[in-house]
Parts: sequence; C-alpha cells; structure tokens
Amino acid sequence: FKLMFMKKLLIFLMVSLSYSLFAQLEISKENSEEEKDLMVIEPLPNAHSEVFILANWSKTTRELIPNTGIFEGELGERANETGIDTWSFGIGIRNEINRFLSWEGGLSLLKNGEEYLYKELDSSYKYVNTYSYIGMPIKLLFTYGDKFKLIAGAGVVPQMFVGLKTKTSWTNSKNVNESEEVKVKSGYNSFVVSGVFNLGGQVSLGQKLSLNIIPEYRLQLNSSFVSIDKFKHFGRSFGVNMGLSYKI
Repeated sequence: FKLMFMKKLLIFLMVSLSYSLFAQLEISKENSEEEKDLMVIEPLPNAHSEVFILANWSKTTRELIPNTGIFEGELGERANETGIDTWSFGIGIRNEINRFLSWEGGLSLLKNGEEYLYKELDSSYKYVNTYSYIGMPIKLLFTYGDKFKLIAGAGVVPQMFVGLKTKTSWTNSKNVNESEEVKVKSGYNSFVVSGVFNLGGQVSLGQKLSLNIIPEYRLQLNSSFVSIDKFKHFGRSFGVNMGLSYKI
C-alpha cells in the first residue's frame, strides 16, 4: 500500500512540476513577445521626406565693436558703414518626425556684408565688403496644416569661410571714375556659427511639389575676425527664403 501511495505521489509531483514549468515557459514567452512589441517603433502614418532648393534675399549688416586689451581699436569712419542686400542659395532635405515636428538639414552658400560711402562736392569714395561662407544649416521645425502649411523653427548654422570680396570705387576732383576689386581669404576666422530663426509657409502645388516662402533671421555668434584683430565683427541678416520642395 505504501509503495502504491509513493508511486502515485511521485506521478502527481511530476505532473505538477511539468505543468508549472510549462506555465512558466508560456508566461515567459508572452512577456518576451510583449517586450518585443514595446521595442518596435511603428512608422509614422503618412510621414514623408522632401528635398528643396531655395534662393534667399537678405538685408545684411553687422555688429562691429572694438576688441579688448592690447588689440583694442577705435571704429572711426567704420562706424558709418551700412548694410547691403545680398543673395544666398541652398539645397536641403526636410523630414517629418511626427505630425507637428520636422527636422531640416542642408548645404548653403551664404553672404553678408557692409558698405561705406563718403562724398564731397567734387569727389567720392565708396567700398563694399561681401563675406562668403559655405553653411550647413540644421533646424528643428514646427509644422501645421496640409495644403497650406505653417512652418516655424530655429537652428544653428556652422559656416566655413570662403573669402572676402572688397569692391572700391572713387571719383577724383577731375571727375574721373576709378574702381578696383580685391579678394582675400587669410586674416579671418575660418569657422563661425550662426543662430537662425524661421517663420513662414508652404503652399501645395500638387501631390509632390510645393512652394516655400519662409522669412529668416540669422545672427552670427562668434566674430568674423581673428582674435588679434582690432575689432569684433558679427554678421546679421534678415530676409526671405523662396524655393520649391518635392516629396520623395
């Protein structure tokens, strides 16, 4: 009787243990599947990317302040410099993060500058400085709408210095006009960073093509000049990006 009882008890324990292990495996499998589901990031519905080209017209100027310490200089007549109009150009890609956010990156040829004019009754003197940079704007954008889309955002623009072009013209007392143009690449900061702010809109022209009209303000965060220059120079510009984008 005891032997039979022990056999039955052993069979019961084995069946119970098997059931417990099986249940644990099933629970573990279900938990694993749930963890996998949590790890999967579902693609955004109707998310898309678009490439664009743009031309930027800007009224540009600068902040020019004397350096400090042994390199300090006086502005003199340079305090009378005024801003100039410039054209810049760019290409890029814009990609949706979610319904209201997108990121944007690109490559641009950026320009800013200043000019100076001095006049007397029988003579004049003028120069125009134009600074050129290769920029790589990176922006985070808020977007809202469909056929007409509001676009607002901000970002940074790392810029590599390409060169400075100075065009000088003058008229002497004999009413003879002369001019010269000089291009230089040395003596300036090879790398600057600007902050950029945008607020504008995009109008759909069809399923793929859109028109972009986006005003932009850009301000340089570090000086265009090397640290031992007499002045610190910060480019400023306010203008508008005008271009086309294409969904891909």
